Amino acid sequence: MNINIPQIYLSPNLKKVESVKLLKALQILRQSYPATSDTTDIFIKEISKNKNVADKLVKKYLCKGNSALVFETPDEKILKLTLGSHFPLNRPVESFDVPLYEHTKCGKVHCYLEEKLYQHGLSDVFVEEVKHSIKKNGYRTFDIYDGDINQIGISKDGKLYLLDPECAKYKTIFHALFDKIKRLLQ
Repeated sequence: MNINIPQIYLSPNLKKVESVKLLKALQILRQSYPATSDTTDIFIKEISKNKNVADKLVKKYLCKGNSALVFETPDEKILKLTLGSHFPLNRPVESFDVPLYEHTKCGKVHCYLEEKLYQHGLSDVFVEEVKHSIKKNGYRTFDIYDGDINQIGISKDGKLYLLDPECAKYKTIFHALFDKIKRLLQ
């Protein structure tokens, strides 16, 4: 479940969109929204240990999830910071998941650079299509309900994807173990 906070541009000059380094963006966020300080403090501590991640540029803060912060980069990609793996039980990235460009780990913080998806004009039919794709790949849907277009997005080339990997989980713990063993053997 996402906790929506209004979008903020991270530049002090609101008339011009400027990019700032991720570490600076997290500090601005902590000052602007004290309610996010618990997780933001952890992100600041862990991200500051990795200069490559700390220096990544972001232009806009988009939202906060239960254990994630989401930013937009200057090249219109999405940068997600999560406490722990973004994928339930470390399941692999599947064809229904948002395409990942990069994954970096900084201590207990995972940083994912993803394709930016759009939600304009989506309807219930698209939700059913994504749910079908999740089930077809051997997972169960979780926290994605009929008509729940907030959990899906469409790419520039017209492909539908699941925005929140937590919505596709292994059917049981045994399925997770079997999948891990299968991947180890391959």
